[in-house]
Formats: sequence, structure tokens, C-alpha cells
Amino acid sequence: MNFSSTNLIGSKKIKLREPTTVEDLYNLMTERWQADLPGKFQLKKGLFGSYIKFDTYLTIQPRIKVKNNLVKITRVKIDTRVGGVNIKATTQAFKAMQDGGGIKNVAFGGKDYFLNVCNEMENILKDKME
Repeated sequence: MNFSSTNLIGSKKIKLREPTTVEDLYNLMTERWQADLPGKFQLKKGLFGSYIKFDTYLTIQPRIKVKNNLVKITRVKIDTRVGGVNIKATTQAFKAMQDGGGIKNVAFGGKDYFLNVCNEMENILKDKME
């Protein structure tokens, strides 16, 4: 049986001096992004608005929405299982352990991924923040 669950598990807000759009933010990110992360980001447009979606790493997927002058980075948990096993997360966990971080990389890797996205967004937006 296949199923996918999505849970919000945290967020960070960055207030800007002037309003912006998610498209303008995406263009700025494309120009200024420096952090080396296990995932890439892309602009998604849907029925409920536009947002910037990052690749899922160890079940964590950062998403960025913009409303006026508020940038909200949300940490979403994506858990897709096949036969009771999350194959993608298990594969990423084995790779994280092989890369030298051991079990600590597996335990905190998703959280660190989200925090690194937040830190990089603050660096990118530092000249535009209040």
C-alpha cells in the first residue's frame, strides 16, 4: 500500500522592508544562493498560490511562501512509504552515515537541512530585511 502524509513541523518568518512576490524572491535566490545543500529548489504554482519548494531530505521539505513583506519558511514532513518502509529516506540515511557523520547525521540531518535553508535565506535577504 502506498500513502503519503504531510505534516507541518515548524516555520521561520523573515520580515522585509518592502513587499515582494514569490517570483521575485525565486529570482533573487537563483542569483545569490551559495549554500551547499542536499536538495535543490524550484518555483511551484498551484491552485492555492505560488511557493518555492525544496527537495525532500530525510523526510524534511522546506517550503517558502511570500505574502506582502513577510517571507515564511515552513518545515514540512513528507513521509511516503511502500510496504511500511520509506525507501527514499532510508537510502538518504545510509548515505548520510557513509559520508562520515554516523548516526548523528541521520538523527539531525533533516533539522540541519531546514536550519541551513533558513540561514541562507537570511543571508540572501539581509539587505532587504527591516
